[in-house]
Amino acid sequence: MINPVKTQLHILQLEGYDWQRFMKWWFKHPLTFSTSQKKPLAYTFKTKLILATAFILLILIVFLSRFPFNLIAAISLALEPFPLLLLSFLLIKPYEIIRRFVTIELSRRRILNHAHLTIIGIVGSYGKTSTKDFLAGILDTEKQTLKTPESYNTVFGIAKVIDLELHKKLNFFVCEMGAFVRGEVKELTHMVPPKYSILTAIGTQHLERFGSLTNTTLAKFEIVDVVGPENALVNLDNKYIREHLDLPPYQKVKTYSLENPEADFFVKAITINKDGTVFSLVHRGKTYPFKTKLFGTSNLMNLSAAIGMSFMLGVDPKAIQEAVEKIVSSPHRLELIKVGNATLIDNAYSSNEEGFTRIILDLKSLPGKKALITPGIIELGKETSSTHEKIGSLVAEVFDQVILVGRSERTENLSKGIAGKVPVVYLDNNSSVWPTIDSLSRKFDWILLENDLPDNF
Repeated sequence: MINPVKTQLHILQLEGYDWQRFMKWWFKHPLTFSTSQKKPLAYTFKTKLILATAFILLILIVFLSRFPFNLIAAISLALEPFPLLLLSFLLIKPYEIIRRFVTIELSRRRILNHAHLTIIGIVGSYGKTSTKDFLAGILDTEKQTLKTPESYNTVFGIAKVIDLELHKKLNFFVCEMGAFVRGEVKELTHMVPPKYSILTAIGTQHLERFGSLTNTTLAKFEIVDVVGPENALVNLDNKYIREHLDLPPYQKVKTYSLENPEADFFVKAITINKDGTVFSLVHRGKTYPFKTKLFGTSNLMNLSAAIGMSFMLGVDPKAIQEAVEKIVSSPHRLELIKVGNATLIDNAYSSNEEGFTRIILDLKSLPGKKALITPGIIELGKETSSTHEKIGSLVAEVFDQVILVGRSERTENLSKGIAGKVPVVYLDNNSSVWPTIDSLSRKFDWILLENDLPDNF
């Protein structure tokens, strides 16, 4: 349905209310008046305030202008609302700054009134939501546990959880914390002071926003600085984290790994199949066997973080083992779905270079014909071309058919990396993805759906 106001407001929301990114989108898509609404517009307080301000401005323009200029202005702004929405957003900015400060302080006060509550903060370029879900699933079998739902990881999202769900009987609060610039994690840890933390990964995801991997690393390590090294658990297999651990303040940080036996929590003897994963975890010289319904080493990496933190929190190992057997994938995050004769790996929520690479290598070791559907990875900035070409060369070694969604710098460089070694087909847009999956399911054993772009891309 064509609705210019709703469409542009939706894009502004998807861009995290970053007016500069909103402007860039508009200059690229000035005549786009509808979106697929894969992630629908949420009518939050901020959204309603922007709409109300825009309506007031429109009324003022109509009444303060003479005919026919007022009519022309009204029609023009209805058809192209970008200037009105942008002005409305900038006008409410001072109020938003005050509201943000008040929200942070009120939420902090509520949290501090629950002195018995143990808070675990989770940050990272990717893997946060799955790690949070897995950890909460383990802890909740022992004591009452609250987690931030889905990807509620901003000031107002977390504050809403605190307002509606925090109560005296809770023992654990597993809080996902997101960030696009330095200082945001520190701000969130002031609002919700964690005692423990997990740093899942540092990578090129959102590199456009951070500007550099140095900024990304410093931003993510803000939570380690808050809780202290002894209470922080980090991914030793991530090279950016590993390099940062060489600095003296971080040498006592706890680590988990699928590759390094010197980690505090080391995962070995991994077997992956259609039913899930079997593995062993070594901690303080003792080996613990595990089995899980989760698929893929990316899921296993996030699961080992959750297991490691559960050990740090004193959960009984047997209880951890039993809980892990019951854990299922977070929606659209390496979720296994039976489609016809094929197994669909639904990893549509998002994508990153390391995760994409891991699932390709996982599939390489499994028998059967394989197909890939992907639009590529977003927000890689200047690394877009090289990253996609590199992944394309890996794709060519594993898949028998590749479906690329849309023609972009991402897909063109994936195709360049594939270099004609396997058949490549382009889809114009996302609307053809599921019919394509249905068709592929008759010929292939595995179908990987890697990423599903939001409407602002």
